[in-house]
Amino acid sequence: MPEDVLPQPTAIGASQELLDLIPRIPLLPGESSVEFEDLRHAFLFELAPSNAYQAALAENLTALEWEIHRHRKLRDGLLRSSYRAAAQEFWTKEKFSGLSGGIKNSEKAVSFAEGLLNPASAQAASSLAWLAEHHIDPSEIAAKAYRNVQDALEPHERKLADLEIRRRRLRDDYDRLKATRTRPIEEADFVRQHGD
Repeated sequence: MPEDVLPQPTAIGASQELLDLIPRIPLLPGESSVEFEDLRHAFLFELAPSNAYQAALAENLTALEWEIHRHRKLRDGLLRSSYRAAAQEFWTKEKFSGLSGGIKNSEKAVSFAEGLLNPASAQAASSLAWLAEHHIDPSEIAAKAYRNVQDALEPHERKLADLEIRRRRLRDDYDRLKATRTRPIEEADFVRQHGD
């Protein structure tokens, strides 16, 4: 999101000095600080914290959301990597089934796998046609890929489930806090109007 679309956090109720005191989640190599800041600004804009505690909760919600994003990318990366290897293995097995010790990870096998992983690529149509010609359903490759990394995916799946529960609870807490802080007191208005 461009910075001119959303106001800076200082414009929505929390001072920049306060927001700078709240530790940020450390980014891993390959993670974009721009994407993180865009997410953070979007959350702060939507949640509009008006005091220190609300700002801390909003930052925690941002960190939880980023962690969910991170674990999804890690999980998907594992699965894509396994899918790539399984696709190359399928191609190599079919191509060199009669030869002993076939050629693994040849340029053509890599190109075939990339065509399956990237449906928008020029190679995609020929990779799918090759599968059809050999009576291989793409889901067979996906099943093998999933089976190969099932144990490695499990911690990410558990973490995602845990993070989702934590995010919902924290958001409920934030919404309750926001509702109690913004509720008008009618009696106080009445006394101020008629308190002569």
